[in-house]
Parts: sequence; structure tokens; C-alpha cells
Amino acid sequence: MSRVRLAVSAGAFLLTIGVAQVSSAQVPSYVDPVVYEVDPTSFPTTSYPGGYQLNNNYEWESSYPFAGSYSATEQELIIKDELVRTGGTRSTDSDGSTIINIDQGIIPEANQGDITPPLEVNNDNVAPSGTAPFTKSYYRSDNLGNSVFGAGYIIDASMTSTPATGTAEKRVEAHAEGKVYAVAFGAQKEIVRGRAEVSGQAGGNNSGTASLYAMGQQVWSGNLYYSFEITPINWSRTFFSASKRFMVGPVPVSVSASISGGLKLTVSGQIGPTIARLSATAGGWANANASAGVDIVVAGVGVEGAVTLINVSLPAFAELFWPFYSLDWKLKADLSLNTLNGNLKLWVRVGFWFFKKTWRLTIASWSGYTQNINVYNNAGSLILGIDPM
Repeated sequence: MSRVRLAVSAGAFLLTIGVAQVSSAQVPSYVDPVVYEVDPTSFPTTSYPGGYQLNNNYEWESSYPFAGSYSATEQELIIKDELVRTGGTRSTDSDGSTIINIDQGIIPEANQGDITPPLEVNNDNVAPSGTAPFTKSYYRSDNLGNSVFGAGYIIDASMTSTPATGTAEKRVEAHAEGKVYAVAFGAQKEIVRGRAEVSGQAGGNNSGTASLYAMGQQVWSGNLYYSFEITPINWSRTFFSASKRFMVGPVPVSVSASISGGLKLTVSGQIGPTIARLSATAGGWANANASAGVDIVVAGVGVEGAVTLINVSLPAFAELFWPFYSLDWKLKADLSLNTLNGNLKLWVRVGFWFFKKTWRLTIASWSGYTQNINVYNNAGSLILGIDPM
């Protein structure tokens, strides 16, 4: 018997679809209660009354008295003294006033990632005698970045052949699943999960299912029969938001990161009593765009930049072909990954009568990491000696 190849035609293709829409009102939000202190000696965590006026009420570092009026000469001496004491640089604001720019540097988590290698598990069990189930599987997971900003993924693919019993014919099955995670300010969430599975059996089940999840909620599902190929899915949405406070200079700045991106799924293959073929690619992408705010009065506050957390495709292929005495199988998994690219810098500005101070803090500085590799590729043929139909 020759192998039946995939042939998608009007008479051989059937796919039923269910879709669930997720409204923006359902987008969850998370708050990290821990305030990040950059320089706890000079700028410990500080709370101010709501609406407190910090301009002209926060003392400078200069030894000149923080009170009274100052001549133009005194103003220049004070500014120069502040530049020396803070190590800042001088610029001019749009209103003509002097700005002292102070770089608080970069936090360790801005570009220090998880050094744990990917976890890989493959099941290459002993060849069956014709009376025992035969399974091949591959699993890989990887965490990238850290608890401030990060991402991760999981690939899971398998196939199983089950010999006939006194009450049931032999069965062939294939399964593929991909998951994508995003991390922002301590909140790690599964943003995308794509899953497909098929099962074939003479006189029994010859069908499968495919489904797509966003934030743990099913947003698409389809039933698979015969030869199948779904219309590729590529949707965009906001996944979740997370916020955290950072001490930028003397000001507690609340930073909110909105994690938005998309989800992808393609599925094709064939199901029959002696064949289970499944090709599935799940994936997604997520970007972090931030905004900053304070609950006191300052001269200015903001965020510069954006970060790509992850853009990943997880193709997996599983096939079992079992017409008579020979069991042929293939299992393959690929990875296309682009992750952690971009910068985020916070800034806050406080007024001091005749000049201003701007503190800047870098909380993300990633140069990007790309992989396009085959992570697993195995195939084989088993001569069983009998036809266990």
C-alpha cells in the first residue's frame, strides 16, 4: 500500500470554527507593590501627600542657604556648585531656564537575563513488539530576560500508536502545542497558546481539534476532519498591563507597562484509520509600551522608548503512518525567535526657583536576540512482523 499524501480539496476538507471575542474591558492589570530603590542612601522610598507641591520645596545639594532671593551672580554660583556635587550636565529648557541633567545609570535588571539553559525532554522509548503502545515526544521550554521584563515559550509535540485490542482497532494520534509568555514588573502571564491534536482509527474516531487561547481564554476553535488546512490566524490585541514604582531622584514614579501584540496559528494535515499527520505553528509577539505618572506636583515626568519582549513562531510536525506491518513516523520542531530588543528610560524634573533638575533612570536596555533553528528532528520505520489491525 502506498502512502496517501496530503491533498486538500473541496471534497476532502471540512473545518468548523467557533470564535470568542475578548473585549478590552477584560484586559487584566497587575501591580508590583515593591518600590524599586536605585540609591536608597540618597533617595530612599518616600511618600508625599497627594497633590504635594515638590517644586521649590525640595532642597538642593548646594551649601548655599535654601531660602531668600539670589542675585544673578549667586544663581550662577549655585548652579555651578550643583553641577559639581551631582555630576550632572547643563542644558537649557524651552523657557530659557537652566536644567541640570543627572543620569542615575542603569538598573542591573535592565539587561541581565536568565542564564538557565532551555529545558529539553524527548521520549525515545523502546520499539514496541506490536502489542504495546508506541510514543515519541519532544518538549522544550525557555525563559528569557528577568522579572522586570522578560518572555518565554514552550514547544510540546508528540505522537502515539496504540495496537488493536479485542474490542478496538489500532489507533494513531498526533499532538502539537506552543505557548508564549510575557513578563512585566513581576507579572508573568501566558499570553498565547495554540494547540492541535488528531486521532485516526478504523471504525472509530477520525477527527481532531485545533484551538487558540489568549490570556488563558479560548478565542478560536476548529474541528478537523480528513485532509485539513485552516486559514492562518494573525490577530492583534492588548494582553495585560502591569505597574511598578521606581524612585527616580527624590520622586516615586509610577510606571505602567502595557503589553500588547498578537497571536498566530496555522494548522494543516491529514487524518485516517492508518495516518495521523499534523503540522502546526503557534506563536505570538508582545511589546512593552510604558507611561509614567506621579501623584504630586513636579515640573515634568515621562518615559522614553519601548521594548520588544518576544516575537516567536513554534512550528511542529508529527506524523504516524501504519498501513500494515510497517510503522513509519516523523517528529520535528523548529524555532524562530526574536526577543528582548529596545530601551526604556524614566525621567522626572523638579523646579528650584531659577533652575531645574532632571533625573534619568534606565530600566531596560536590550540589544536583541535572534534564533532560527531546528531544535528536534527524528524519524524512523519499525517492522512489526504482524499487522495488528
